[in-house]
Amino acid sequence: MNDMSSTLSTETDVVCKMQVDKGKAKFTSEYKGKEYYFCSLSCKEAFDKNPEKYLSFYGSGK
Repeated sequence: MNDMSSTLSTETDVVCKMQVDKGKAKFTSEYKGKEYYFCSLSCKEAFDKNPEKYLSFYGSGK
């Protein structure tokens, strides 16, 4: 049993910071050419309303 594939296919939901399995994610958004994955519709909607708010938290704003 190798769990490496599931570990490598996770992303952090930039709104709530939960780990999301990219292969099972129901909610995604694309912003500036990058795909973002969300645990819920409410996290996706919050991101879609103001993506820079959540990306600047991670220091993505240069």
